[in-house]
Amino acid sequence: MSVKRKSETTESPLLADGALDTLGCVFQTMGRESFALDTDASIHEFSEHCLEIARHVEHGAAAPAVDIDECEVGTRQWGKIRRFYVDRRKQEKSYVSGRLNDYRGIVEQFMVGLRDICDSNDQTERTVTCSLESIEQALNAGTLPEVERALAKAIGDVGEAFTRQKQGYEQQIAGLNERMDVLRDDLVAAKEETQLDALTGVFNRRAFDSAIQRYINARILLAQPVSIVMIDVDNFKSINDRLGHTTGDSLLKFVADCMTRSFIRKNDLIARYGGDEFVVLLPDTRAANSATSIRRFLDAVHNTPFEADRPEAMSEDGALTISCSAGCTEIRDEDTVESLIDRADSALYGAKASGRNCFKVL
Repeated sequence: MSVKRKSETTESPLLADGALDTLGCVFQTMGRESFALDTDASIHEFSEHCLEIARHVEHGAAAPAVDIDECEVGTRQWGKIRRFYVDRRKQEKSYVSGRLNDYRGIVEQFMVGLRDICDSNDQTERTVTCSLESIEQALNAGTLPEVERALAKAIGDVGEAFTRQKQGYEQQIAGLNERMDVLRDDLVAAKEETQLDALTGVFNRRAFDSAIQRYINARILLAQPVSIVMIDVDNFKSINDRLGHTTGDSLLKFVADCMTRSFIRKNDLIARYGGDEFVVLLPDTRAANSATSIRRFLDAVHNTPFEADRPEAMSEDGALTISCSAGCTEIRDEDTVESLIDRADSALYGAKASGRNCFKVL
């Protein structure tokens, strides 16, 4: 005959009652503290739904709004309760992610607008300068008709330039206001979705593309330099073909690990750019001052034994010698993403042409 412990006979009913009360409190709080989604008729309606579920959990009462009937003593419709909770959390996640993307879009549009304003200012300045030069030439010629024509043309040109500039400002403001009208009441706190490369665990190409575009757009506001380092595994194709994709994948993870141990500042962004190529963004760093971190990484790769899973790949000391090449450059005022990447690639190819296991700065 089995004998129950004392705790099982005296504490279980109390434990069950406490669990039901706690779960009911969770749903009541969920209703009070939640926010309205686009699919909600009103936040009050959702709060009532949560209150009905709380009553069902605590007492077995019906919850008609979510198609739950009154239950017999000792039973609850747990499946429908779970589905209600899971569906709501999924809807909230989708809502928050969408709104965050919208707000990021507003910030990006603002940055692009500032760039356009700067370009417009430059164009207006050139127009004014040319007009003043025309007036000066007419004055030097000394004839009144020429001076009058130059003044009239200058007034017209400058007026048109400022009109275009004003229209550009108004269009930028109108675009921002249109988006803010939709999003003004939707600001919520949420953590940005992490975008990681599944194999190596560093950031993926999408995360890098987003980050580098932000730095390009914001460079006119930043009082700090930003450098980019392109990194490539030397002779990776040969190693991958000779030893197989499993070894190749292990090698990429090994290189990524060396990167995370070498570029250690909180704001350094390490990403897999594609294949065996990686990229690092170094905020507040001049290209000329990035040498210490890059050399630390190259030495870590070259001097840390990489143990392949194919015996025939090993050297006499039991390890496969690996090296990387790197190219570094700094964001310039006139850069686009394409020109920046092209320059970093040129520096990388220069390192490979110099014998690999080294880096170049452009």
